[in-house]
Amino acid sequence: MNEKARKYVDLFRQVKIASAGTVDEQGCPQSRIINVMIAADEGMYIVTAKGKPFYKQLTETGKIALSAMCPDCQSLKFTGSVKQADKEWVDRVFEQNPGMNEVYPGETRNALEAFLIYEGSGEWFDLLRYPVTRETFAYGREEEPAGFVIEESCISCGACLAVCPQQCVMEGKPYKITWAHCLQCGACAEACPAGAVKRLHP
Repeated sequence: MNEKARKYVDLFRQVKIASAGTVDEQGCPQSRIINVMIAADEGMYIVTAKGKPFYKQLTETGKIALSAMCPDCQSLKFTGSVKQADKEWVDRVFEQNPGMNEVYPGETRNALEAFLIYEGSGEWFDLLRYPVTRETFAYGREEEPAGFVIEESCISCGACLAVCPQQCVMEGKPYKITWAHCLQCGACAEACPAGAVKRLHP
């Protein structure tokens, strides 16, 4: 895991409380609040009980999405793959999160299984400062930039810049979007008379 990804994995651990999204067997989205129990070089560890729908969805799909709010109101999101970890990780979770002993005292912890979120990509986004700032990160896979790009068919008319809420479009041939400050609202794509503004991932 590179240094940037580790910074945000550690931030998930620091925030600790996150919303975790999965998909059930009918294809319907499900969400619940979880704790990121351990941050490590190989990823993030979480636990859940074998009797919960969350356990069933993790084991059947191997996919998870996390979102959290940082102390200064920046948002964190992450989408990745998950696999069941060795049983010893349940004990490690209890060592690093002693409050778990109140919820699952003694041998009742055996109802739990640990999962490792072993790869994925995410984004940190600060909406409260001007200009807004975002940064992507990933581990176990390549980063996945999102948003919009201006192609060579740009006629440099300035229509995109005129409608940009963050004024993050730079003049040129073609014009360029400063991705780190982009809201990804799509106003530039709607305003472009040449159809030169394209979403990176349709």
